[in-house]
Amino acid sequence: MRKALRTSVILVSAVFLAASCGLVESEDKEDPAPAPTAGTAGTTGIGIGDGGQSGATGAGGNDGSSAPPGCEELEGLGDCGVTSLEANYDIANIMLVIDKSKSMVDQPEGFDTDKWAALKSALDESLNDVSGDANFGLILYPFSLDEEIPSDTCQGSICCEVPAGSSAVNVAIQPGADAIPQILDALDGTEPSGGTPTAAALQSAFDYFVNGEGSMLEGDRYVLLATDGGPNCNTDNSCDAETCTYTLDGQCSNNCCADLPEGCLDDADVVAQIEALAAEGIPTFVVGIPGTELYAAYLNDFATAGGVPNSGDPQYYAVEATGGVEALAQTFTDITTHLVRSCEIELATEPPNLELVNVAVDCKVVPSEDGAEWEIAEGSTTLQLKGSVCNFVEGTGARRVDVVYGCPMIR
Repeated sequence: MRKALRTSVILVSAVFLAASCGLVESEDKEDPAPAPTAGTAGTTGIGIGDGGQSGATGAGGNDGSSAPPGCEELEGLGDCGVTSLEANYDIANIMLVIDKSKSMVDQPEGFDTDKWAALKSALDESLNDVSGDANFGLILYPFSLDEEIPSDTCQGSICCEVPAGSSAVNVAIQPGADAIPQILDALDGTEPSGGTPTAAALQSAFDYFVNGEGSMLEGDRYVLLATDGGPNCNTDNSCDAETCTYTLDGQCSNNCCADLPEGCLDDADVVAQIEALAAEGIPTFVVGIPGTELYAAYLNDFATAGGVPNSGDPQYYAVEATGGVEALAQTFTDITTHLVRSCEIELATEPPNLELVNVAVDCKVVPSEDGAEWEIAEGSTTLQLKGSVCNFVEGTGARRVDVVYGCPMIR
C-alpha cells in the first residue's frame, strides 16, 4: 500500500455529542446544530493548514480565521447533522526556486509586460491569497553575493553563480505573512541576468531542507520551481547544436556550445537533483513560464521526477503566453491551494459505524458503492481513496477532504 503523504494537512479531531452513536458529550461550549435522526455527525477534515489556528465550525466550516475555506454544507448530505471542530494543522513549507536569467526580461506575445514583471505581479497576487495557509522561502538563480551579475552581456563563471550552502537562500522559510513582503522586496531588488543554473539552485534547496535550517521545520516540505527556459551552466557538459541552449534560443545558427560548454542543456543533473529531493520526501512542482515550449519534453521529465505533475498534458504547469499575468497567477494559486495529493489518509479517530460514514472532496460528497471510490477497513483509521476520486486527488490535488461520521452513507 502506498505510504500516505502528510501533505499540508489539517488533522481535525471530531467533536461528537451523546446521540444515537453513543459517543461521549464534548466539552465544546458552542451549541451544536439539532441532531438528525441518524445521529449527530462528526467530521474529520484534511486540507491546507494555517500553522496552528483552530476554531473551524460546522461541517468543515470557516469562522473567519485564516483556516482553510470550509464547507458551508457538504453537497449531497443536505441537512444531516453538523458539529463543532477542533483543528491541529501541519503547515506546508514551500521553497520558491525562481529563475532570474536574462531571458526573463523578454516580453512574450500576449503579455502586456515582460516576464519578470509578470512573475512579480503573479506572485504578489497568489501568495497573498494564501499568506495564512503556508510558509514560504525564496532562492533566486543565478545569484552572487560578491558582485552584480551583468544584465547585458555576461561572460565567465559569474553568469552561473549560485552561492554555496545557506548563502543561496534569499529568504528563509517562515510564515507567509512575514515571508511574502521579503520575497516581493527581493524580487523588486533584482534585475534578471546571467544563465540558468537550475541544478545548482535545486542543490541549494536540498541543502537547506536536508542539512540546513530547513531540516528543523515542522510540517511538509515542497519546492516550487519556476523557469522560462532550458537549464545550463554545467561546464563539464559537452553537446551538439540540438542540445545547446544558446542555439535553441536563437542566439546563434551553429553549435555555440563547442566553445561555450556552459550553454549545453543540463537536464540530467536537474532530474538527479529533483529525484534527490523526492527521496527525502520533498516533492517539486515545475512551472514553465512562456519561453519553455522548446524544452517541454525536459520539463515533463522534471515534473514527473518531482512527484506532483500536472494532470493531463503537459505534465509540468505550463503557462500559455496568451493567458498573460492572470494565467500565471492562477497557476501559482492552483499549486499552493491544492496540496492534498495522497489517496491514503489517516483519520483522527476510528469510525464508530461504517454504515454512517461519508467522504467529501472539496465539499462534494463522494458516493461509495462496494468500496469503488473509497474504503475504510473495519477497525482501521485509514481512508483509502480509489478510482476516479483517487485519480483526481493525485493528478489535480484537493484543497480539503472531509470524513463525516453519523450520516447514512451516500451510495
